[in-house]
Amino acid sequence: ATLALGSYYVRVELDSGLAGRSTNAIITASTAPSFTTAAGSLGTIAGNFSGTVATVAATSDSTIAFSEVTSVLTNASQANCTLNSSTGVITTTNFGGSATSATTYSFTLRATDAQGQTADRAFTLTSSLGATDGALLP
Repeated sequence: ATLALGSYYVRVELDSGLAGRSTNAIITASTAPSFTTAAGSLGTIAGNFSGTVATVAATSDSTIAFSEVTSVLTNASQANCTLNSSTGVITTTNFGGSATSATTYSFTLRATDAQGQTADRAFTLTSSLGATDGALLP
């Protein structure tokens, strides 16, 4: 059944005509969160960079919390970033950690609303280290 947004009581009615209604509204119909940041690449960041890497955003009819489903973005031996669960801001003090070559980090983020509904989206961040774009080395 499709319900309009709101809270609902439950009523049970027997064939005999007896009926009862829940004391509290026990069903809540709400909009699930959805990402407004497009899936895919969030950009190329210089290896060993320190600062804000990217920001992801999502919408819902209630407060959203962000988390990582994978363990790539926030893993110190991989992308080495921190995800702010309230704002969706991704920061780092040493992007790519100990990586010595350009690396693409693939990870999945989850937006969870106050009702526990979730939406997942896959992203990538790429590190650039050393000469790129066909530069010649001596």
